[in-house]
Amino acid sequence: MTNRGRHICLVALWGLVASAPLSAFGQVERVRSFKRPMPIDVIGGQVVMSAEFPEVFGRKFKRKLASGFTSRLLISVRLKAAGKSKPVASRLVVFTILYDIWDELFAVREEGLGRRRDLQLGSLEEVMRHCGALRKMPLAALGQLRAGQRYQVDLRIEVNPTSPEQRRKVREYLANPDGGGAQLGAPRSFFGSFSKIFVSEKDIRADAVLKYRSEKFSRPGD
Repeated sequence: MTNRGRHICLVALWGLVASAPLSAFGQVERVRSFKRPMPIDVIGGQVVMSAEFPEVFGRKFKRKLASGFTSRLLISVRLKAAGKSKPVASRLVVFTILYDIWDELFAVREEGLGRRRDLQLGSLEEVMRHCGALRKMPLAALGQLRAGQRYQVDLRIEVNPTSPEQRRKVREYLANPDGGGAQLGAPRSFFGSFSKIFVSEKDIRADAVLKYRSEKFSRPGD
């Protein structure tokens, strides 16, 4: 299968999933929560973080990945002052994964931070390494963090989310992640609060939801 054919197939399959009636999907069975070390660093004046979340790839999800149908991971990242609900900065990353049963390759699309990247990976293990972690993701300019304040990073991962409203908001976000030119870490004016991209938790429709929280940390360099 050519790269163009594989791309068309990926888009078509996602369209089928997106158009399926809500009755075809159940609400999330349970939400799992984890405390997780998330290394924080500064690169080029930007605060960056790394995190691993292998728990996403449970037995059920791995079977689905190998079936030849499109799967999607929706990952939100929020940097917050400890004890505060309003984020200092927010990010969104989406992984779309499709297994080509003929060529025995995984087509992976990564979207977020205003960029799109397409990869072909030769094994499920490679998919798990690439899509089961965030590496040195920029969160905010160092100047946005106050000296003496403690911070935490929250991750929320939805496995195969199916809410039509949420899909629409994610498409809008990915089409214009900077809200018309906002700087990294600045408020995104086109939808006000990053949290609006998500439906309320009781209305989530997904195969699984996993939440991760970092340990508290001070501004790097303090």
